[in-house]
Amino acid sequence: MRERHILFTIPCYGAIQAQTALVAAAIARRSDVTFAPIAGSPIDHVRNSMVKMLLGNPDYTHLLMVDSDVVPPGNIVDLLLECDSPLATGIVPICVQEAIVSNVIVGEGDQSHFLTKWDTEGEPFEVEGAGTGCVLVAREVFENVPWPWFRYVEGYAGGKVGEDIFFSRRAGEHGYRYVAHPKAVCDHYKMFPLLRLVKACQAARGNALATEEGH
Repeated sequence: MRERHILFTIPCYGAIQAQTALVAAAIARRSDVTFAPIAGSPIDHVRNSMVKMLLGNPDYTHLLMVDSDVVPPGNIVDLLLECDSPLATGIVPICVQEAIVSNVIVGEGDQSHFLTKWDTEGEPFEVEGAGTGCVLVAREVFENVPWPWFRYVEGYAGGKVGEDIFFSRRAGEHGYRYVAHPKAVCDHYKMFPLLRLVKACQAARGNALATEEGH
C-alpha cells in the first residue's frame, strides 16, 4: 500500500488568523504532512496552483486545504481520513444572506440547501457538495478530473458560482462526492458589525417573548 504523504496548504492574501496558525503548526509537525501555504489572488488561481504543486510531486497522495480564517480541531487530519473517501470535508460555519449555515450542501437539485444541524456523535455522511474551508482531497481526484479544477463562473440564475462549488460539481460529474465528518467541526473567524448582532439578538428575544405570551 502506498505510503500517505499529505500536502497541507493555506490559501491567503498574506495574513493567517492567529488561531489558524497555531493549529497549522501542530498539523505541520506530523510525519506524513508537508506544509506549504500559498499567498496570492484571485483565489481560484491560488487553488489551482496548489493542485499543480501536488501533481508536480509524485510523493504527495492528498491535498489538505484549510482557509486562512478557519480553525479546525487539532485532530482534523485523522477525522478526515476516517471519512474513508477521496473527498472529505469538515463542517465550517458560514454566513449566507445574513444567516449562519455551514459549508456543507445536502439534498439534490431544487431541494439542495446548506446544512444547519448535524449530530456530532454521528458517523461520516455523504453530501451533495461542500465549500473548501477545510477539505482533504485524494490525488486521484485531481488526476481524473480535468483542469480547471477551480474557477469562478457565472451562475445560471445570475451572480457567481464560487470556485469551491464549481469544483464540487465538476468532481461530481466524474463520480466523486464529498463525505462530511460530523465531529470535524471548525471555527470560522469573520469581522462582523456588532450593532447588527445586537439588533438580531433583540429581535430574537422579542419573538421568543411574543411566543411565550401567545401560549
